[in-house]
Parts: sequence; C-alpha cells; structure tokens
Amino acid sequence: MDIKVTNVDVAYVKEIDRKAAELSKRLGRKFSRNEYIKMLIQNDCELRLLELKEDKFDEAVKNLIATLKHQESTLQNFIDSNNRLFHLLASGIDIEDIENEADKL
Repeated sequence: MDIKVTNVDVAYVKEIDRKAAELSKRLGRKFSRNEYIKMLIQNDCELRLLELKEDKFDEAVKNLIATLKHQESTLQNFIDSNNRLFHLLASGIDIEDIENEADKL
C-alpha cells in the first residue's frame, strides 16, 4: 500500500536522509528514505503490540505469584499438621497442648 506525505518541513526530511545515510554506512548497502520511513512505521506498530504483550505477561506473572503464595501457605499448613501428627504418634502428646501450656505460663 502506498502512503503519500506532503508539506513535511525540510529540516525533518534532511534528518531522515541523514539517518538513512548513517544506516547505509552501517549496513554496507544503500538504505533509502523510503525504507527508513517504512521501518519507523513498522517499529511504531510493533512497539504497541509489544507493550500489549508485556502488559499481559505482567498480569500473568502477578496471578502466578498470588497462586504460588497460596500454594506455599497450603503446603506449610500440611507440613505443620504432619509434624503435629508425627509428634502425637511418637510421644502421645499433642504439640498444641504443649504450646497451650507454655502460653498459660
């Protein structure tokens, strides 16, 4: 598709030409004004898409963090209950009873 741009300030056109010439030197081939402007348009569109993807990624990471914190809490409760059960089986004394007695003192 073709796009025609008119009434562009000469200073801007010269700057575009300078940057295209700079890219030509870096790439070792002719880099035209047209290619440079196409690159700017493509980069602008891709930048918007990249920002959207980054936002979605950040949201997914936040959800994952919340899920992991919940899983960690659940796992810690499971470990605590297993420790309590093993202590009760081994000694016949409930850990909570010991803790309650210590709190009373």
